[in-house]
Amino acid sequence: MVSPLSLRAQKGLYYFIISPFSGTFKKQYALQVVSPKNVFMNTSCKKLFFLIFAIAALQTGKLGAQADVVDKIVMLDGEEKKGQVTEMGDTYIKFVHQGETLTYTVKKEEINKIQFSSGRVEFITESKKESPGNPLQSSMQSHHNLVAILPFSYIGLGGSRDEKMAIKAQADCYSYFQKNAGQFSYQDPITTNAILIKHGMNGDNIMGFTPGELAAMLGTEYVVFCTVSIMLRGTSTGSGTYYSNKGQGKKNTGYVVGGSSTSNEFTTSVDMKIYTDQGQNVFTQSHQSFWPTENAYEVTLQYLIKRTPLYHK
Repeated sequence: MVSPLSLRAQKGLYYFIISPFSGTFKKQYALQVVSPKNVFMNTSCKKLFFLIFAIAALQTGKLGAQADVVDKIVMLDGEEKKGQVTEMGDTYIKFVHQGETLTYTVKKEEINKIQFSSGRVEFITESKKESPGNPLQSSMQSHHNLVAILPFSYIGLGGSRDEKMAIKAQADCYSYFQKNAGQFSYQDPITTNAILIKHGMNGDNIMGFTPGELAAMLGTEYVVFCTVSIMLRGTSTGSGTYYSNKGQGKKNTGYVVGGSSTSNEFTTSVDMKIYTDQGQNVFTQSHQSFWPTENAYEVTLQYLIKRTPLYHK
């Protein structure tokens, strides 16, 4: 490992001096500047530059990622607190606001839920019904725990989009989530699609909007993206089965059940992503169905839904 670098100019040359942490040995690399647009570097200098820039970029990326991913506390009055939950007690939690160091104690009885940076959602206190006499509070609470399932991208045989199956898959997903909704509410797909159409959105341009923009447009806290891909794997041929009646004393008699048939086999993959209204991804997973039938996406959807932070037994 080396210590920080020093740079000095002498007679048109730039010298990089690298000093080890121990010892007095110094090794110099010369960099001759030919012109402002044509700079010659020896191989050692190039490697050194690349190493420094790579380390700096990696550290910057890590810091940026850490700054974006935080815990979010949603209070019963709709207020949101972002930062880090440091301790969970029986009647309280300890919390540090984003960008601060002071630790606060928050009573659990005032908290609706905690959405952890990992994507896990833990409900603390059930939300009370919105008070019609407090429109501001009602507005703050209205989108919390509300989920919109966006129109599916359904890629059928031949790689073409099947709009009819996309609508059916979206409705199926809505029904599966509804069965185990817990404290979450799900926007009816008819309402979701109507809002998107009024804003001029369709399957071609919806990807031009961020998850946060879509959630704000739909008035929800979460948006669910889903893609179903189906490919023809091959065909299988089956034949009838002959059953003998010899055991019943009827020599050389029997019957055939079924006949020869050919059926198609499919490979079905489902990709699901869930984002918050802040654009944070809380769930991403893909799964390929074991079943070879064309409607195998239904079982695969249920498999994925049970693994989302929105699913409650």
